[in-house]
Amino acid sequence: MRVMHEVCSLHPRFFPFFFSSPVIATTMLDVMHTHAYMQKQKNRVSETHAERGLGRGCVMLHACLLLLRRRGAGIIGLPNVGKSTLFNALTCSQQAKTGNFPFCTINANLARVPVVDDRLRRLAAFVGAQRIVDVEIDLADVAGLIEGASKGAGLGNKFLADIRPCTILLHMVRCFESARDGFDAPTPLDDISIIVNELVLADLEAMEKLLHKNRKTRRAGDAALEFCQRVVSWLQDGKPVSYMKLKTEEERQWLQQYQLLSAKPMLFVLNMDEASVVTGNKFATQVEEKFGTERTCRVSASLEEQTSQLASRDERLMFLQEYGIDLPRGELLLRNAYRLLRLQSFFTVGPLMAHGWTTKVGATAKEASGEIHSDMEKYFRRARVMPYSEFLSKPNLEAAEMQM
Repeated sequence: MRVMHEVCSLHPRFFPFFFSSPVIATTMLDVMHTHAYMQKQKNRVSETHAERGLGRGCVMLHACLLLLRRRGAGIIGLPNVGKSTLFNALTCSQQAKTGNFPFCTINANLARVPVVDDRLRRLAAFVGAQRIVDVEIDLADVAGLIEGASKGAGLGNKFLADIRPCTILLHMVRCFESARDGFDAPTPLDDISIIVNELVLADLEAMEKLLHKNRKTRRAGDAALEFCQRVVSWLQDGKPVSYMKLKTEEERQWLQQYQLLSAKPMLFVLNMDEASVVTGNKFATQVEEKFGTERTCRVSASLEEQTSQLASRDERLMFLQEYGIDLPRGELLLRNAYRLLRLQSFFTVGPLMAHGWTTKVGATAKEASGEIHSDMEKYFRRARVMPYSEFLSKPNLEAAEMQM
């Protein structure tokens, strides 16, 4: 049975799990952290890089890129649209260098960022947890892309290499009134077309090489060869592969193996001034009408960066209320990215810690338990169910346990 419908009780040391879509709430005496994956990757690449005489910094970068392949989001866009400012806001740091000149970012900035979930905070308050640990996603801020990047213009080759490991793309678009002055000024849709066209051209070049190779090794009529030809024809029409309808599960697997840039899900981040975040403007409306509100998110990167420097989340919320914003747009953006990554959360809560964990949409309760520790999945026994809202309606934890 699926995680969306049940949760599990795994071991005598752990209290029963309580569930509500798309959240699992659990109580436990202690929690084991899942930093083992990162440490495992660091150890593995350390041995390889030690043989090659490479330093620790290279090892850390390699490990971060491995994480991006797991569940990462890359911030892309034209130069000077606010990508690094947004990255600093989301990471609450000044890691990324910012400046009003092209290619201020050369090497990709990498970080893990928390996805704040108020449900976890309500559960923590319910059981009196001393500490809260949110789920996290991996984030990359890459160099700006210009027209001709697929042929190497600007930092094109580096840009394309940096975003290839990412699972989804956060496409940042200028929606400032001041940036669109003049009769012939480009619109946000023009900016989007430049980026998308470069991704399509880069994919077309890669697929034409693959098609040439497959024609030598596969017979006419081979399903994989025909699909490869269909993808090439689609790209030649200038269309992103993400819009292509796939006929079989086998085609989905082939497409995943190709790792095409234009096949990656894309969320459009509309960067605008503080006054327009709530009300919007004509430039944001153009993008929202074309792609829908589910694929767009309004932010003011400069305002988010200012807010991120405040000490507590309560202070940030109070500061944003002066602008009529009830929730940090960075938090909303990360939640949308989390959804686009097809991830869902489940929680373990107890007196010491309320901890969020990540699993794929559609995972079973048994598979989800393995995110905490592999032994929990190995020795999985059973699942017991209680709706999330019903769990919180109980007077205390003991009362909830008695009714499961």
